[in-house]
Amino acid sequence: MNINPNIFRGYDLRGLVNKDLNPDIVEHLGKAFGTYLKRKNIFKAVIGRDCRATSPAYSEAMIKGLLWTGITVVDIGQTMVGTFYWAQYYLDCAAGVFVTASHNPAEYNGFKFANGFSETLVSDGMQELRHLVETEDYEAGQEPGKISQQNIQDVYFADLNKRLPIAKKFKVVVDASCATPGVIVPDLLRYIGCEVVESNCEIDASFPMGTPDPTELALATRLSQRVLQEKADIGFSYDADGDRIGVVDNEGKIIWNDVLVALFAADVLARHPGATIMFNTLCSRVVTETILSQGGHPFMWRTGHSFLKKKNQEIGAAFIGELSGHFFFSKDFYNHDDGCYSTLRLLSYLTRTEQSLAQAIAVLPRYISSPEIKVGAADDLKINLVEKIAAVLKIDWPQAEVINDERAGDGVRLEMPDAMFVVRYSQNGPYLTIKFEAKTEERYQELKKYINTLLHKFPEIDWSFGVNTESLT
Repeated sequence: MNINPNIFRGYDLRGLVNKDLNPDIVEHLGKAFGTYLKRKNIFKAVIGRDCRATSPAYSEAMIKGLLWTGITVVDIGQTMVGTFYWAQYYLDCAAGVFVTASHNPAEYNGFKFANGFSETLVSDGMQELRHLVETEDYEAGQEPGKISQQNIQDVYFADLNKRLPIAKKFKVVVDASCATPGVIVPDLLRYIGCEVVESNCEIDASFPMGTPDPTELALATRLSQRVLQEKADIGFSYDADGDRIGVVDNEGKIIWNDVLVALFAADVLARHPGATIMFNTLCSRVVTETILSQGGHPFMWRTGHSFLKKKNQEIGAAFIGELSGHFFFSKDFYNHDDGCYSTLRLLSYLTRTEQSLAQAIAVLPRYISSPEIKVGAADDLKINLVEKIAAVLKIDWPQAEVINDERAGDGVRLEMPDAMFVVRYSQNGPYLTIKFEAKTEERYQELKKYINTLLHKFPEIDWSFGVNTESLT
């Protein structure tokens, strides 16, 4: 069948509702994925979904396609994607599908295709799935698969509480931006004994507060104001499917997630001395410096949670962290990201060390750092655009260490003794991502001016789309 090839991305599928995706197309995807699984001798799959308006219909269509191929399906309904991955172990399902477009705007939807425990299809696997759909190379089951429904929330909460018991009663603000975590995380926090202040926790699939993305300055600022207003101990925000978190400390300070990577690394290294800690190329230099100071081994790898998970099969890192808020406590939990586990893990660390979050952050190395900035670049232009930008950077910064090998993957990182910046193209949408930092305000302003001037030289950049672009002016 005819299908937009651009919706098959580096580690999931995302497309525009009623343009790239509809229930008929999704049923074809279900038939293709069911065929893919059977050829891998996998015959059972779990399926879950986020709160987007089309997710129930797309889930139903995906199930229909899977059942047609003879795959047995366990439907766990509306939940968070970390719970979905956890359910693979609990239900003994090596495969599954989660219906979500993660942090994309409301007009998008998509799918994460699990082909192993805590594993999802990436690059070659996604293209194989695309080929099956385009050629309609499907295998019907000798008889339709069977389906069952199961609510696993109570056993999931109990498992997290057993792993991370927390004695202190924190006052916590949760801002879910009207997405799925709003009807789950507050219940979990109350279950473990916290006092919870709910902010934008009612579900509204139109996302009236803006796209749920913890890296957005507007969301982080809103959460900061509510934490100060409520005199809370900490504030948490989440993306639409709940695998990523954002954090504000007790003083209302926004803690960008690469700093949180460093804090989590210190926590993990206290439990696992000398361990390897993996992080993506967008992360601050504070991560490497903290890992080394705590006796760990830093390992930087390309951005993309599925790429990091796949690489960890080789590296065996105890922990993986991304600027975007994906955290994998592989040594202590499973090799996947789970916003609920990350939330409790931070509260557990603060309880164990008897500190506020502000106190814990204060001892880390300090850099003046931008948020994660996104500027528009069409899918068919963005790869070549990054290559052109990288060529200019090599000329303009001859003294910098230029990282544009497999560690960077889809971009370029420049390292200097007192600064760092990254430009890369997104695997998830039509945009570039920029991140920069410096030791001093003067150096930070110099970098900001340079990057802003550089980007405006390229007509391929669409300035009508942007996230945190005010950080460039």
